[in-house]
Amino acid sequence: MSSNPGVELKGGMYTFMSLKLHTSDTDIIDQLLADKVQQAPAFFKDTPVVIDLSVLEQLTDGELDASSLLECVKRHKLVPIVASISDKSSPLARSIAIPLIDGGSGAISESKSNRAAVEDNEEDLQNTAELPNNEPSEDDLAVPRKIEYVVKAPLIIDKPVRSGQQIYARDTDLIIMGQVSPGAEVIADNNIHIYGPLRGRALCGVSGNASTRIFCSSLEAELVSVAGNYRMLETIPAELRGKATQIWLDNDKLNIEPL
Repeated sequence: MSSNPGVELKGGMYTFMSLKLHTSDTDIIDQLLADKVQQAPAFFKDTPVVIDLSVLEQLTDGELDASSLLECVKRHKLVPIVASISDKSSPLARSIAIPLIDGGSGAISESKSNRAAVEDNEEDLQNTAELPNNEPSEDDLAVPRKIEYVVKAPLIIDKPVRSGQQIYARDTDLIIMGQVSPGAEVIADNNIHIYGPLRGRALCGVSGNASTRIFCSSLEAELVSVAGNYRMLETIPAELRGKATQIWLDNDKLNIEPL
């Protein structure tokens, strides 16, 4: 018998773009997608997306022309793979003909797993701070209180990131000690620090943290993104290309400034 297993079934972690719908009107969705996609058609082409129905759950009574919606999304070269929804038994959930994921319990499950990981990881850095007991109330036992902060160590990559590679720093910062080559992608829930040329894609705050930043020694990126707000190389001012820069979000506007 061949030693080749034939197939492997195991867990994995993948980062997908989310399309959150705030209206069920496909004409409006079509126009907004057209405006968005035309900014970077090569970036969006054949990109898998999660259809986030969480807002529509609160706004609609279950009426949704799901087939028209999916056709609209596909017209813009996006590939809907699953829909995220809290109540899988709702009429809205039954109306959409793609697989469903639980949008309500996902964050809870992740939170539990994060806590478990913290408890099991003895290498996590714990900092404690004393709080003064100024004017304690009658119920205050006058015992010094402590707050514990758990800081997850950053993910450090001490080699260049080659074309075709994807690196994801989950729940922490990402530090790259070399260059990020064209066609490579570096992703982090928190900040990204690149001590070399950034020539591929860098996406920070992918879990929604809008206070994260990207720092790089030489900005030559194909794309940069903070919490889903992105800029392509063509839209980056020429005077900033090749310079040490920081990239952050301010009121949904992506700022790029020299360091």
